[in-house]
Amino acid sequence: MKCEVVRDLLPSYIDGLTSSVTNEEIEKHLGECVTCRQYYREMREKNFGIPESVPDQAGEDSGNRQKERDHRVLRKFRRIKLKWIAITCVAVVTVLAGFLWVTNLFIPLSYEQVQIEADIQESETEVIDFDDGTSRTVTSGGVRVAEKAGTYGFNYMDCRYREMTIEGEERAVAFVNCQMLIRDYLFHHEPVESGTEAVWVQGGVDDKDFENVELIYYLDKGIDRIEDVSEDEALELIDDYGTLLWEEGQF
Repeated sequence: MKCEVVRDLLPSYIDGLTSSVTNEEIEKHLGECVTCRQYYREMREKNFGIPESVPDQAGEDSGNRQKERDHRVLRKFRRIKLKWIAITCVAVVTVLAGFLWVTNLFIPLSYEQVQIEADIQESETEVIDFDDGTSRTVTSGGVRVAEKAGTYGFNYMDCRYREMTIEGEERAVAFVNCQMLIRDYLFHHEPVESGTEAVWVQGGVDDKDFENVELIYYLDKGIDRIEDVSEDEALELIDDYGTLLWEEGQF
């Protein structure tokens, strides 16, 4: 067997992938060729970090070498196994982190899911007394939203304001949308119990716009764009996704 052929076969020989007949030929050649024997030792040390004794005579100690090749194959398999275990762990952690991030996002709810009532709350001033003898004056007002019993609760209320022409008349309009965390929507999507009252106030007396509101619409979708789109697009959003909750002098 030529040296070039032996050197091409050595990687497979070291990994224990060659047949017994090929092994005999390789070992015979290694026992006769000093150059290939040295090449074999260097390849062993480079790949596995341990020296290897090569027989001076063909077939010497071949049983031990076969066992060593089996051990090398086993070690390589274990390294591959550990690598895939590490990759799997990283993938699982990434998926869990992504799931937690997604479930902490808010999703808009349709009017049919919340069935809220809304109006404009007049400016109110309340004095809060604390245990240390101090007090704080709080003034509230703006868009007031109340949940009805028997409908689904929500975590957050988004409220926007703009002036626009509706039916040929310039009107001051507030838009609201109730939202839930995705995790609550998935795992705690339960009706509000009868007799439960939850009141939300958005806006405030410092925001003079909300004091002048004449209409309040609930928007199933598009509340994040309602202040920035053109008036025609805003009217389309109202037609497609809007429900009139309150109009000055009508409710």
